[in-house]
Amino acid sequence: MQRNFHLDQMRVIACIMVIAIHVCNIYNRAFPDLPHTDYIIAALINAASRVSVPIFFMISGALMAGRTPNLEKSLKRFFKFLAITVFWCVFYWVWGRVYLQKSYDFHDLLTVPTSKHLWYLYALLAIYLALPLIQTLIRNLSDRMLNYLLILFGISVFGGYLLDFISVPIQYPIALIAENQYLGFFILGYVLYHREIPIRTGICGALFTVSVLLVTAGTCWKSFTHNAHKDVYFQYRNPLLVLAAACVFLILLRLPKNGVPRVWEKFVHHVADNSFGIYIFHAVFLNAIDHETHMPGVPAWFGIVLFVAVIFLLSDLSVTLYKRAVRAVLPSRSR
Repeated sequence: MQRNFHLDQMRVIACIMVIAIHVCNIYNRAFPDLPHTDYIIAALINAASRVSVPIFFMISGALMAGRTPNLEKSLKRFFKFLAITVFWCVFYWVWGRVYLQKSYDFHDLLTVPTSKHLWYLYALLAIYLALPLIQTLIRNLSDRMLNYLLILFGISVFGGYLLDFISVPIQYPIALIAENQYLGFFILGYVLYHREIPIRTGICGALFTVSVLLVTAGTCWKSFTHNAHKDVYFQYRNPLLVLAAACVFLILLRLPKNGVPRVWEKFVHHVADNSFGIYIFHAVFLNAIDHETHMPGVPAWFGIVLFVAVIFLLSDLSVTLYKRAVRAVLPSRSR
């Protein structure tokens, strides 16, 4: 399959944003032992970067949701990804026990991974397992019915999110939908990628900006009121964050390809190839820096950029060296 530069560029930006989220979380969770200014800066960057996870799911949906269903191929993908997930769960369990001196309750294994960021693998596994059914559904739905499906996802996910504020549980979720926002992102990515969306890029930029500012303001207001960090508005069920992510997806999809500097193009292809490995492995460097230093002690306006850059570069270098080592070993095995 021919590579799509716009989707590769999204992977790169989303990958860096994920690291920014985890760095900002360390700052935000240090509140109230953190200056208000630093908290606001971290909350703003955190809110803006929250579009990254929905974008990762939307990229997968854009590329995979409309393919011809193939049960054997899908199951092979699922079991391969399951093996990868098990390996990294074991790795981070050992890492947590040996270096971080943290215990882990294996009764929580199906709900809480050994490292928090591995939840993304859990969510992808659930989608991969059902992928042939999802593809069959998508390929046989008319545009009108596909719009209806997205509306039902919106009602279920956003309705559940809003009802949580008044502690009203949903006893009977919508059939086939439930509150699976990640599947919603997956299908949304397919729709945004394969359709002409009649919304101007400038309006998308304005909606993204307003959404991020509202999420930041709500987070700061709630945290300052309770004198403790409250991240309820950072949830991926928040309709403002979904709107922001959809807008960024459209903006990046519409960026002109012509005139892109060759150095940026090479950088994008390189990081896009490493993006999954960077996502998986960056927690090692994040944990190490957080364990050995007091990250919130560095002013947020400088520290967040510094830590994100260092973690990204070390992660990318590690993945690159690993790939080179594998390529050096595999040919000798084949001989």
